[in-house]
Amino acid sequence: MNYGFIGLGNMAGAILAGMAVSGEFAGDKIYGYNRSREKTEKLKAGMGLIPCGSAADAAEAADVVVLAVKPQMMPAVVEELSPVLTPEKTVLSIAAGLPCAWYEARLAPGVPVVRLMPNIAAKVRSAVTAVCGGAAAGEEQLRIAEKIFGTVGSTYRVDEKMFSAFSAIGGASGAFIDLYIDALADAGVRAGFPRPFAVSMATDAVLGAAKLVKETGEHPIALCNQVCSPGGTTIEGVLTLKRLGFESAVQQATQTVIDKDRSLAK
Repeated sequence: MNYGFIGLGNMAGAILAGMAVSGEFAGDKIYGYNRSREKTEKLKAGMGLIPCGSAADAAEAADVVVLAVKPQMMPAVVEELSPVLTPEKTVLSIAAGLPCAWYEARLAPGVPVVRLMPNIAAKVRSAVTAVCGGAAAGEEQLRIAEKIFGTVGSTYRVDEKMFSAFSAIGGASGAFIDLYIDALADAGVRAGFPRPFAVSMATDAVLGAAKLVKETGEHPIALCNQVCSPGGTTIEGVLTLKRLGFESAVQQATQTVIDKDRSLAK
């Protein structure tokens, strides 16, 4: 099976790296096109990707076509590719805000479209990726998508109506967590730690807390309560965060991302 990547930016590069590390995808089966030749040549040297002269050439050579361009570029790209995207090919898109129906309205009838939403943690193969199929996408196409994106983390099948929420909670939240780590590090610097030490300590603390939730299966609040001893120090910090609107701020920020993502589809 041949794979064609249209757009070779950071996310596509991370996915291609995951595919290469997995050992399940041969480099001589992966084609790619990017407007910047430099990125294409870098990926050719690093993992054996076959450069193509146009997006249409990459799509024509592939059985599975991954659309990895920005949403505002997608209309022109899909218009160029529509003559070569036949029902025998599988189209995977990682563009935010564009539903499967958007592609189906512009492609030949019967072309299977799978929509995906990975996050930036794909760079370290710890992404969470939403997966849903359009009208012509069956189990085979979904499994193809999961095999590719499973090389960079976990995949979750979701109803398309939940994509905006997933993009906020599974994607944009990474930026929120980075802000939290930075805030913890600032507090560490204020207390007297060197910044590199404070950043490392805060990062490990966040990783540990996440791993504890993941591996124990306990509710986050149950774990929080285990740390909050009666009359202790942690409960003072937790109550301060609640008083200052920590939970409300996170929920409101998430909702604004959901609203923005939904607006892109209009």
